[in-house]
Amino acid sequence: MNTWKQITFMWFSLLVLGLAPGGVAFAQVKVTAATPASAYQDTSLDVVVSGSGFDKTAKAQYFVTGTTNPGGITVTQVVFRKSTEIVTTINVADGAVLANFDIEVTLSSGRKGKGTTLFSVMAKQGNAPNSTPTYPPGRFYHAFASNGGSTSATSRLYMFGGAANSSGADLGDLWSYANAGSTGAAWTFIPGGTSAPSVRHVMGWSCGGGKCVMVNGWRGSSWIKETWVFNESTQTWSQASCGRRVLCPSYRAGPAMAYDPSHAVHVLFGGEGDGDPMLLADTLLFDAGTKTWKQVSGGVAPPAREAAAAVYVPGVGVVMFGGWGNPCCVTTLNDMYVWNGTAWAPVASTVVSDQPRDVPMLALASMAWDSVRSAMIVTGGFLTAWHTPNEETWRVTFANTGGAWRSTWTLATGIGCHSAAGSPPDPVVHPGARMAFDPVAGVQVSFGGEAEQGASSYANTVECW
Repeated sequence: MNTWKQITFMWFSLLVLGLAPGGVAFAQVKVTAATPASAYQDTSLDVVVSGSGFDKTAKAQYFVTGTTNPGGITVTQVVFRKSTEIVTTINVADGAVLANFDIEVTLSSGRKGKGTTLFSVMAKQGNAPNSTPTYPPGRFYHAFASNGGSTSATSRLYMFGGAANSSGADLGDLWSYANAGSTGAAWTFIPGGTSAPSVRHVMGWSCGGGKCVMVNGWRGSSWIKETWVFNESTQTWSQASCGRRVLCPSYRAGPAMAYDPSHAVHVLFGGEGDGDPMLLADTLLFDAGTKTWKQVSGGVAPPAREAAAAVYVPGVGVVMFGGWGNPCCVTTLNDMYVWNGTAWAPVASTVVSDQPRDVPMLALASMAWDSVRSAMIVTGGFLTAWHTPNEETWRVTFANTGGAWRSTWTLATGIGCHSAAGSPPDPVVHPGARMAFDPVAGVQVSFGGEAEQGASSYANTVECW
């Protein structure tokens, strides 16, 4: 037998025996969990499949438990993240079997593993309104904000919609998060009922005064011009009137929004518009009680931008920071402004650091006010238009000298994070995750993020403090 045949025979024998050279066994393929663990009929979503022994050739199939019947679930894409995690994009047919499902993962080497009863299909909401999912699907470009509740009984973080992937799979679900920082932390799905907003991402969103307000956004390949109000006490949606004679923000995506409790209005600035100029620089106030908008101006107007962050800071006003500016979606900004109820004013910013450095340029960052530390939190987002992730968290304090506002930036240290509320066991805040702050627990809660340049999304819930 010549040399190459001997080598080929040896490798074939080792593969049959399941051994690598040196007597090391190939890793077994195990499938242990799926997040989310359920879905309605007639939906498409990303499911994070956890286990071990995965590689880049991993393929996945869903079968009705104990059978080889796919039961109406089709896997359209599998994205490898690491040896313990893949993301499966699935379509659940309108007539999918209402049952538990096994998930089988197969590698090109022929090795495979199966997890039993890891997933289930529920009747779509129109047929079974009492059936509710228990954990949010993965997403990015979603809305996430605190309602500003002052007790553990009233503090809620509200999350809506977002993009499941960059192929046009948008979401339109509403969730609340409660009991952050405790073993009782949990997500609750809030059914939309017969009157609720449609799916979308990069919408304006702010919560406070017992209501959350959602403005416009982007759906598939279409701009949206809508204003919706979610009422916490009734758990229902209502839509504000918009028309030729009724003012509403023009078509736009990615505006900055925050609730101003001192004036009981939701403040909106800018965004990417559907026309020329592409980036907007207008300021509008919304009264959620009367469902009316008012356009205002005053002070030093901030330049046009989209994807800026905004939050109310007690004693200061609505603070807006960063975003992408002109030329559209290429220039990342690091300027800051404050709206005091009647006018905008610039905020001069400095960084406290051993080595001199500038304030970071950030877009799609998350901001919140931490009353315990008397500082504004700035975290997440992207440093460039090419989505270079920001991996730093900052604490920002404010001072007013002679009527001029100044902010001081200090890198946050000693932050600990963990997975929470049934999340995949991955305590990492992924790029594109959104953060909302529970003011009672003093905990930052981050959810989601984008993977593989938006080909799929994460479904991680991570608490940091």
